[in-house]
Amino acid sequence: MQPTTPLITRQTLEEFGIDLADKDVDSLVEHLNDTLEERIGAEITEYLTDEQLEELAEIQENKSEDEVATWINDHVENLGDIAQDEIDILLGELAANSDTVNSVEE
Repeated sequence: MQPTTPLITRQTLEEFGIDLADKDVDSLVEHLNDTLEERIGAEITEYLTDEQLEELAEIQENKSEDEVATWINDHVENLGDIAQDEIDILLGELAANSDTVNSVEE
C-alpha cells in the first residue's frame, strides 16, 4: 500500500532539525516512508478479523493499489489515528537520534 503522497517529507525533517545533503534527505525520506508504511500495515492487521485479513490479502493480489487503499479506508475506522500515531512514534525516534543523523554530514 504505497501512499501516493509521502506522509513524511523534506519539510517534516527540517522541522525536526534534520539537515542533510539533498541526496541524503531523499534517501532518508524514502526510507522513513517505507518504514511508516510497514508499521501502519502491521498495526492495521491488529484491527482486522481473520476473515477481513483473508479478504484484504485477496484484494492485494488481484486489485489495484487504489482499490486496496479504498478497502482499507472502508474497513479500518481509525486509520487516520493509526497513521498519525505511527508518524508521531517514528518522528519521535528520529528526533531522539537527530544528533546522530546530523553528525553523518560532518
